[in-house]
Amino acid sequence: MSDGEGSGGGSVGDGPGSEGAGSGGASSRSAKWRCAWCDKPHDRNDPPCDNCGHHKFEKAVVPVAPEDPDHEREPVWVCPECGRVHQKNSPPCSRCGNAQLERRIPDESDYDDELGGTSYVDLLSARYVAGLAVAVVAGTVLVLGLLGVITLPGMDGDVPGSAERVGDVDLGETETAFVAELNDRRAAAGLDAYERNENLDDAARLANQGRVGEWYDGGSRPSDERLREEFDGACGGEPAALVEFSRAVGEGDPALDSADALARTLVDGYEADAENFYETTNGLVGVDVHAGPDDRVFATVVAC
Repeated sequence: MSDGEGSGGGSVGDGPGSEGAGSGGASSRSAKWRCAWCDKPHDRNDPPCDNCGHHKFEKAVVPVAPEDPDHEREPVWVCPECGRVHQKNSPPCSRCGNAQLERRIPDESDYDDELGGTSYVDLLSARYVAGLAVAVVAGTVLVLGLLGVITLPGMDGDVPGSAERVGDVDLGETETAFVAELNDRRAAAGLDAYERNENLDDAARLANQGRVGEWYDGGSRPSDERLREEFDGACGGEPAALVEFSRAVGEGDPALDSADALARTLVDGYEADAENFYETTNGLVGVDVHAGPDDRVFATVVAC
């Protein structure tokens, strides 16, 4: 043994079976090495074992806390505002956000309070509760969108083709020109003009995109109940007339010269497919025009 180890060596020399040497017992319990044969604790890896003479030591894997009543526990850091115990001095408080923590040496009663008072509610800070609420809402909205109950931004991108343009023709302008051309022809037939309605536009768009998806990708159309939800009372309970049609407009077709030209072509298609102009109670109309990925343009008109 080297200088400075004599006292520790004497304590270890009393052996694990000795109960008479208090200092030896304390040293044994704090030893970091044990004899691989008889398990006697040693302060250092310095075989042979002074109990059995074995020439190999092993590192103790389960250190035992000292029983010295004067031994100081590891300090903890306590929030003076809410009493939350932290293992490190790392303000702010993780429970209440207080900017200062106080150093404290815990005793047994402190551990009893900490263990007995902890509940799942303590673990749910305000930011976790808010995050959970946001996740629940987002999940609900996503499910409703997938079921078709609501329309989410960006979901229209799954529809083949384009809702914006066909060639150089703007489809939004085409829809406006369609209603104007339709009203001109209704006036010539002695019928009242239609007023374009946003809710009926939404219903026409939903039906038209469902039809385009079915045509190209084998998707499904919205139910009648889903379409009625888009009306949102615009028709006042009166039945609505829905007409769907499409026209092929290849490159060089005069219908692609302008929005007005395409609108006239589509009104021709509407007049032919509807067989006549509808007499409606509310005088409202909605229209949607969508270009497929090939040379076909799809239109849906809803009137009530």
